[in-house]
Amino acid sequence: MRFSNFTSHYNPATFGTLLAVLGVLILTPDTLVMRLSGLEKWPLMGWRGILMGTTLFCIWRLFPSQNRWRELRSLGSWQGILVIIAFGLNSITFTLGIAETSVIVVLTAVALMPLIAAMLSFFMLGEKQGWLGWLTIMLAMLGVIIVVMDGGNALGQPQGSVWLGAIFGLATAFGLALTFTTTRKYPALSILPACALGSLLSGIVGFALSADGTIFTAPVWTIVTMGMIILPLSFTCLGIAPRYASSAIVSLVMLLEMVIGPFWVWIGIGERPTTTMIAGSLFVLCVLIFHVVRTSRIAPPTQL
Repeated sequence: MRFSNFTSHYNPATFGTLLAVLGVLILTPDTLVMRLSGLEKWPLMGWRGILMGTTLFCIWRLFPSQNRWRELRSLGSWQGILVIIAFGLNSITFTLGIAETSVIVVLTAVALMPLIAAMLSFFMLGEKQGWLGWLTIMLAMLGVIIVVMDGGNALGQPQGSVWLGAIFGLATAFGLALTFTTTRKYPALSILPACALGSLLSGIVGFALSADGTIFTAPVWTIVTMGMIILPLSFTCLGIAPRYASSAIVSLVMLLEMVIGPFWVWIGIGERPTTTMIAGSLFVLCVLIFHVVRTSRIAPPTQL
């Protein structure tokens, strides 16, 4: 995916940062639209997966490629199958988490993705974290526990299990981290079609488990907005951004979702976290910013 005409006239790092900001801003209302759809978890998962997967395939097809057949063949490798399954599970667990408990609980857990990616990099890429890295991971987990411990007192949240919702959020973070770490280790793997297949997989699971009469009950605009605009466009922007801007900058920008997402839900439907939950979430945010800044690299990103 090349944007040579644009980046030849503008700073590539600036272009990548703008892409990341655009992607996050598109993504932030996602949880609010999920709530406004009023769908049960399984049909919600079905629509999000099917529409996102189809749209991602279309976006991937629009970009020029030197060897599209080779990209498709890479999906049949064990690395490709791993990314498809990981992204599919990530799509499933995020929907289940949002349906289970407060948005801020799930997004705080999902925000641990950079730290989980660091752990996976230790095992998959041999990158040493050092004692400070492991301390950062433990402190971030402490912040999540603070949010979860008071999660039952949030106003307007679903009447599910806060702990289960947090586990789904962590599973989502793991799926995303595994997806990006695998594609980082195996750059020949085409990430867009792999994630498209993973999304379609989650959509098939969602529709298969949906009860009769629950699939077509949502306002059409919510389904279209989630599946064909918010998810595919934000993911495409955030997937391209690290090619031009540093991964540290992109990771910092992505943390905005953790702050702005719950705010939209609060304003839109009155789902309000407690002061303790906000404090715990801000603690996690500070730990993550410290981690990203500490591990940032000066080396310029590679362009495809």
